[in-house]
Amino acid sequence: MKKLLLLLAIPALLILGGCTKLASKPEVVTTFEPMYEFTKAIVGDKVKVENIVPASQEVHEFEPSAKQVATMTNAQALIYNSADLEKWALKVKNDGVKIEASKDVDKIQGDPHTWISPKQAIVEVNTIAEALGKAFPDDKATFEKNAANYVAKLKKLDAEFDTLKDAKQKTFITQHEAFAYLARDYGMNEIAIAGLDPEVEPTAATLAKLKGEMEKAGLKNVYFEGNANSKIAETLAKSVGANLIGINTVEGISDAQKKEGATYLTLMEENLKALQQTIK
Repeated sequence: MKKLLLLLAIPALLILGGCTKLASKPEVVTTFEPMYEFTKAIVGDKVKVENIVPASQEVHEFEPSAKQVATMTNAQALIYNSADLEKWALKVKNDGVKIEASKDVDKIQGDPHTWISPKQAIVEVNTIAEALGKAFPDDKATFEKNAANYVAKLKKLDAEFDTLKDAKQKTFITQHEAFAYLARDYGMNEIAIAGLDPEVEPTAATLAKLKGEMEKAGLKNVYFEGNANSKIAETLAKSVGANLIGINTVEGISDAQKKEGATYLTLMEENLKALQQTIK
């Protein structure tokens, strides 16, 4: 009888042991793609990381479901970009720590797109790594090593973007105001057709003014984001005989793109190539 009880107890112990091992693995939740990619680069396989905003949705307009709120609430760490962007994340009363990736960035009022500049991406990766190291001290050394490796890649990208500072033509026209950090950090001048919302229709007077500015500066390219309606950009480009060129805010990367190897780093490389078509 004792032998039978012992045999019955072994599976139970194995199950409990397995649960304990699983529960000991920290769970981190990120709000959208750049935060996810930066965090994954830092934690590697030490931590389970779950992302909230799907690639197909605008971060600005996103509203989490009850299930997603529960996921964020139960997380040991919730990583978001800024209070200006993911306001819904601030309302979550999670059980662990909240990490604002952009807290040490020199902010530009009215533009939350800090990650589009590699210089600011470096700041954000270091901020996330430092905060996670405090939250999970046993893995601090690993996080620091991984962060340093990823920052090295960002510094290489940053050096490539620095070449924009030598351009004679420094002005570029975008569909909406999302590239202020990139423009500031690399000596460029962004002129936006619309404000922060890419779907907002500009007035006829605004389009006429932009047309005049483009003709005066000799600009032959208009940039639009692939995840937004390009009708506004098309209207302006057609009125001045300009080219339409895609540029990415890197807010989301679809599964199909990831299968093709797309990452924050590769998409930013594509953005650089796109901008170089204007500065030639």
